[in-house]
Amino acid sequence: MENESPKTEATGAGVAGERRETGAMVTKKFVIAQATALKDRVSKMSKTTKNFVIVLAVSALLLGGFYYYRGVFIVATVNGSPVSRLSVVRELEKKAGKDILDIIITKKLIEGEMKKSGIVIKDADIDVEMKKIEDQVTAQGGTLDQALAGQGMTLAELREQVVINKELEQILADKIVVSDDEVDQYLATNKTLASKGISSDDLKSQAREQLKGQKFNTEAEKWVSDIRAKAQIDYFVQY
Repeated sequence: MENESPKTEATGAGVAGERRETGAMVTKKFVIAQATALKDRVSKMSKTTKNFVIVLAVSALLLGGFYYYRGVFIVATVNGSPVSRLSVVRELEKKAGKDILDIIITKKLIEGEMKKSGIVIKDADIDVEMKKIEDQVTAQGGTLDQALAGQGMTLAELREQVVINKELEQILADKIVVSDDEVDQYLATNKTLASKGISSDDLKSQAREQLKGQKFNTEAEKWVSDIRAKAQIDYFVQY
């Protein structure tokens, strides 16, 4: 009698397993039957009904996509009336289209020249320049974020501008060298700078940077004008 209990339990487990398998088979058959019935109903639909169903499905997808990406097409609504993104772009083009296009063209020309010259600017050099800019802004009692907001720029745009400037500095390196005589002449002309309690070395360093910046701006403008004159630029829209 004692040996019968395990056999009974094993038999019970086997029955339970068979029931689960049977239940799974029934469920599977039910799902297949439902799918087959749905397929039959669809196949029996008239062509018009099928087209209508397809149109509804596509419309639902389009409406869902439009809601999700509404910011791509609609920028605002005024009392329920939409303001399209295209209308904003058109207004911007009217006011600043030519200037923006010139900036984009110049960037592309510079990028092309950089590739030809093989000049590569290291991230570390860019980081150093970004830190200099931030320190200058902080010394004037502001923050970099405030300065960027005032200029309508983002940090990424500033970094991009720094990269372009560093690239141009390397191209124009031999044309923006400042001699000691130029520094002395600059300080002699701007004597008020010496009255600010700055050491002679710091004063000369500031004067050199100031003169270098002036030369850079002049030479960069000339260089950009030259490459624009040599480039083939085709305009399809006149601003």
